[in-house]
Amino acid sequence: MKKAVDLLPRFLVGVADLPRSAPVVVGVSGGLDSVVLLDLLQGACFHRLVVAHYHHGLRGRAADRDAAFVRALAAEGGCTLAQGRGQTRVRASQKRETIEEAARQLRRAFFARTAKKHGAAIVFLGHHAGDAAETVLFHLARGGGSRGLSSLRSRADLDDSGITVVRPLLGFTREEIMRHAQTKQLDFREDETNVSRVHTRNRLRHDVMPALAAAVGFDPVPALARAAEILAEEDRAWEDAVWERAQAPHLETRHLRREPVAGQRRLLRAWVRARTKNELDFETVERARALAASNTAPAKMNLPRGWHLRRQAGKLFVERARPAK
Repeated sequence: MKKAVDLLPRFLVGVADLPRSAPVVVGVSGGLDSVVLLDLLQGACFHRLVVAHYHHGLRGRAADRDAAFVRALAAEGGCTLAQGRGQTRVRASQKRETIEEAARQLRRAFFARTAKKHGAAIVFLGHHAGDAAETVLFHLARGGGSRGLSSLRSRADLDDSGITVVRPLLGFTREEIMRHAQTKQLDFREDETNVSRVHTRNRLRHDVMPALAAAVGFDPVPALARAAEILAEEDRAWEDAVWERAQAPHLETRHLRREPVAGQRRLLRAWVRARTKNELDFETVERARALAASNTAPAKMNLPRGWHLRRQAGKLFVERARPAK
């Protein structure tokens, strides 16, 4: 029989600096992770919890039962309830997104609206170490850098809303979370789609991670989650290092060329982001570096969403593309 586990003492360390009396939003799907997160927040004496549940319009009556379960859970705990609903397949078709990405964007927008409505500056989410490990593998397979590999962070901005996402379970494995639920006798809902191989993350969880564990001879989840945490801090340090220069209206190509390659990439990405609110992929950054390094034509290249990067008189400028006549 497995030993009983109470995660609260370790959880308290991770949230020690957060105010207990201010309203906070907690995303609750009804599944294991979010139910344990809600239990721990209540145990940590967060007094003004807003339980936020989003119905994605994907799973029919099962999703309806999840919503009813969360509604009862919030009432039992004396929490404010916020429920939202959207048409994920419609958005995915309109925006040409995957179902996973469309669901994520709808959910994040709902969390932002809920936080603003209730005057909350924090949204708690129940991602754990296994989610961080899967994120590392997913972005590594796509050739991502430190930003992508560490994109599931313990604290991050919720888009441009001024709201902070806090993930206090990233230091816990799913096994620990399950044992906490068993110790506390917590009820939760099982999402039947979690065992499906349709979604990439499920294939990573059910196929790749066990194969990796068998290959290396130990559970790789804690180590991968730790790598994500290390990369997150290094990414933050790079962003801080280039922030001031990224606010400039233009970049001097001669100064950019003196930077190490890593510095060039960081500065270009941050500078274009500051001008356009868009992120650049690796290939676009490399073309921008080539444009800056050259003194010959062409002196202009396309950027995402109707922007151009232009080189003129030894300077780089970002400008809106002119509509064709």
